[in-house]
Amino acid sequence: MNRLLAKTRSLSYIFTGFLPFWFFLLLFKFGGGLHYSLISPLGEKFFPLWLVGILMGGCSVVQLLLDVPAGHLLDRFGYLRFLKITTAIFLIAALSLTLGLTKITYLLSLLFSIFGWLFFGPGLNAYVLSHAPRESAGRFMSVRDVFGSIGVVLSSAALPIVLTQTPQMMGAVIFFLLLISLFFLFFSPKDHTSVHAEQKLPTQHHYIRRQFILTTLRAMKRLNPASGMLLLVSLSSSIFYGCIWFVVPLIIAHQASAGLLGLGLGIFDFSIVVLGFLLGNLADRSDKRALIFFGLLLFSISGMLLGFNFGWLFLLFGFLATSGDEMASISLWSWLHSLDHEHASDGVVASVITLFQDLGWAIGPMLAGVAYTLVGPSLTIVIGSIPVLLTWVVYQFVVRKHGRRHISFSLLPAKPHRARHKT
Repeated sequence: MNRLLAKTRSLSYIFTGFLPFWFFLLLFKFGGGLHYSLISPLGEKFFPLWLVGILMGGCSVVQLLLDVPAGHLLDRFGYLRFLKITTAIFLIAALSLTLGLTKITYLLSLLFSIFGWLFFGPGLNAYVLSHAPRESAGRFMSVRDVFGSIGVVLSSAALPIVLTQTPQMMGAVIFFLLLISLFFLFFSPKDHTSVHAEQKLPTQHHYIRRQFILTTLRAMKRLNPASGMLLLVSLSSSIFYGCIWFVVPLIIAHQASAGLLGLGLGIFDFSIVVLGFLLGNLADRSDKRALIFFGLLLFSISGMLLGFNFGWLFLLFGFLATSGDEMASISLWSWLHSLDHEHASDGVVASVITLFQDLGWAIGPMLAGVAYTLVGPSLTIVIGSIPVLLTWVVYQFVVRKHGRRHISFSLLPAKPHRARHKT
């Protein structure tokens, strides 16, 4: 029995036992990331950029509104089954582009991509957590983050090449990647339990946002100011990344020498996978109040500088911006954890925080679509970083209002990974 338990906890078992599923994840993120990156360059061929931004943001809003019924369907009919369904729907989105780029095929591809992404994030998290023993849930989620980030890096690196191809070829490449990912799903371990059977990660939101409003408000109020700050950081950072993923593909499409920016898109998420352990140790050993202060400051300043450097410095400032983001985020989760003595509302709080992330991903492209036309790409990125700077300003007032005696920090708890790309 102990030997079996040790096996399930081992990293090699997590890697090899679920290898087909990890390949599915990598290829889905590869193909899906390419599709999301192509929305703004392809959309500008038919629509004004402000409308393209609304369309992109509107997709996130629709997904947000359908999230609860999607969660019910996943619970009732199985996680793996709906991952197959959502991938098959995404195949239709890719197939639409192979018919030739018109207003109709563009909008059809956008429509089907909504449902292609709808079950992916929640289904992925629920599937992984349903298989993960409580003791190794964190390792399972870490492997998930690594493979997902590799897929994003590959899609970002391939974007400059794909943008030189015809729309039919773009659709064919995405279709091929998603088709192979669907193939791997059929060889992945089957569902064997509901994610609700056991709470695996206290602060992992899974995908469920079904709590009553009063219960949610009570929990958020009880955990203030940490919960309020996490909401602001989640919202402002998602607005920033939403602007980045709208603007950078346009720059790559317009400038033949901007191929390096493809790697720049992947640096935001992959740097956190690489630095996660180091930042976690730093948060455990250092003054977390200072980490939040300098993390948000580094995030906002580096984010602003990103807009004026589209060469190698873009990679550097992108790395620094995301490092500052994660530095502040880890410390805020630790603060929240220390305030929540009962841990009866972990899922509620994490779900609301994720809701604000989704709102940011809706606002970001809309903001970028309007700003890009008016002030150009550089100032659009600067504008996208202003909410982060305002969050840093708010934090100064929060610290002053609550004083040092109210800000005690615990050791770093398990926290949900926040993607810096479309999920």
